[in-house]
Amino acid sequence: MLKTVRLSIAAVVLSGCVGVGDADPGAGDFSFPFLPEAGRRLAFAEAFEVVDTVILEEDPAADVVTASPRVRFDGSHFLLADLRGHQARVYATDGRLVEARGRMGDGPGEFQVSISARRATDGRLLVTDIGAMRLTLFPLGPDGEPEILAIPFMAFDAVALDDHRYLVAGSLLSFLSQPPKRPGGAGPMLHIWNAKSEEIERSFFVPPRPGYLDETAANGEWAQVALRGDSVWAVSTYTDSVFVFRTDGSRAGAVGLPLATQAKPESGNDTTAVLWTAETVHLLSSGHVVVQLARKAGFRTRLRANYLVVVGADGVPQAVLVDTPRLRVVADDLFYFQNPGRMEPNHWIVARWRAS
Repeated sequence: MLKTVRLSIAAVVLSGCVGVGDADPGAGDFSFPFLPEAGRRLAFAEAFEVVDTVILEEDPAADVVTASPRVRFDGSHFLLADLRGHQARVYATDGRLVEARGRMGDGPGEFQVSISARRATDGRLLVTDIGAMRLTLFPLGPDGEPEILAIPFMAFDAVALDDHRYLVAGSLLSFLSQPPKRPGGAGPMLHIWNAKSEEIERSFFVPPRPGYLDETAANGEWAQVALRGDSVWAVSTYTDSVFVFRTDGSRAGAVGLPLATQAKPESGNDTTAVLWTAETVHLLSSGHVVVQLARKAGFRTRLRANYLVVVGADGVPQAVLVDTPRLRVVADDLFYFQNPGRMEPNHWIVARWRAS
């Protein structure tokens, strides 16, 4: 169900947006998981102009290659966490390797599953390890020992709010959950963690979703966030909105995504069901909100297709980008996609959104 709440925090009046088209996928047509008011349906070539290619340099000192990158942009460099490569790396925007940290292991500066890399408020490299349930802060220079912070979360991401408080996206260990999870249901996915007092100051964002998805979500629910000023924009796996909070955890609003209602499979036949996952959220300087979705036809298939949904900051859908390459990161309003002509995940194309 589409839920559009106009945000009081939106300060940008959009102009030059992609126009709303008259394409209508047809009522009840679950082969296309978007509502008629989703905006114009665009192919990749219609929406983007490819302006460059980038190849991320591998670390010559490590016996690994880029395997499963999760990428952030810190304003000047790409921060890459490699889940299967057990490293965090810093790249210039031309792909040059600036810094590589970590290897597989349990010791200081080692990772089990390095899932996110960001900058701490003092500039140190902050890496979230979902396998070891800890945060690692690497010193700014080549010398010095990394700082290790144990956390009570299966964390997908962590953002430094100040020198000792962190916004953590992930599942709180069940025996600490406040409020507790309902049987088979969702618990809070965002937490303010005070590393100095080792206390959870607040847990919030219980993702709303149909109850029949509880079992599916239990095997793979996650949350992702993007920050703009003092606001946190969050998506979770099977939700149909971008939820907006203040950095103290209070609710600020929501931006609805124009998604058709997910169909509950009947009599064990899920071939007509539409199952989407909201994977990443990106905020453009124009005020647009861009969400990458993966669509699966049925509840059991591994086949997926990538979509981008573009929504104005006022909550009005602008466009749906159909069957796009995997979006790795957005930096200075340039979109960095997986190169569809290459298998290696460190080969990217750089594209400019034509409507911008």
